[in-house]
Amino acid sequence: MAFSKQPRRGRKREGLKLSGDNKYPVKSLIKALSILEYIGASDTGGSLTEISETLKIGKSTVHRLLATLKDHDFVWLDPLSSRYILGARFMQLSGKLTRQSILIRYGEPILSKLAKATNETCNLGVLDGREVLYLIMKESKNPLRMSGQVGKRLPAHCTALGKALLSDLSQEELTRLYANKQKLDTLTPNSISTLAELAEHLQKVRQTGLAFDNEEIYPGVVCVAAPVRGDRGKVIAAVSVSFPKHRIDPAMLEDFKSLLSSCASELSQQLGSPTRGKAEDVA
Repeated sequence: MAFSKQPRRGRKREGLKLSGDNKYPVKSLIKALSILEYIGASDTGGSLTEISETLKIGKSTVHRLLATLKDHDFVWLDPLSSRYILGARFMQLSGKLTRQSILIRYGEPILSKLAKATNETCNLGVLDGREVLYLIMKESKNPLRMSGQVGKRLPAHCTALGKALLSDLSQEELTRLYANKQKLDTLTPNSISTLAELAEHLQKVRQTGLAFDNEEIYPGVVCVAAPVRGDRGKVIAAVSVSFPKHRIDPAMLEDFKSLLSSCASELSQQLGSPTRGKAEDVA
């Protein structure tokens, strides 16, 4: 990752240079990024004329780009000084980045221990709308294993991770999230297909602290997940273990559930969760 140097006083500041391996750069986007970088580098932001002259971009182009950025809350126009400053959207994104970075920093070693203890694929994900976004994935060393990639998304109602994350929502929040959608998309014959069925399942998740995916995403694959809570006691992530159904017997499943619960509890405590209970070490 490259960092731009701060401009020296009294010198003209060039816009972002075209670099890297991208053969099809979007020039208007590069100009918008140059404007944001310029505004962010100054404590007082910048005026339309100042931005145009410093970055050597036409006034009309700067005006159109700023108007679009303003519409999406990336910049704000101070009515008193007529200067543009960074908008509220950056604060929102910064909060998400900080939270996700903390999750990854603390989650990586804990998930590595869980993967070593179970010898199965372990995941950490967060809720993004109606989908689960996978932030960490530790693949099993078994030849036959669940595999995937960080950044993938799957329907929350079909996954153990998603159900663990949805379990913290009230009935009203759940209904609002699915916009009164009574029928849900299914990926296998085992997938939950109605909002009523999902609500009933989530009640069991709240009671047990564990969520299951019984061949609801992929035939022959089972997954168990536990919620992870943040400093306000709210569920902010979930961790899971995925494995081929034929490889696990009831005794192993009980071991996995215990290890997973301890892992989720340990991570929750590291994230400042007020929930009581001491996590056991995952050896």
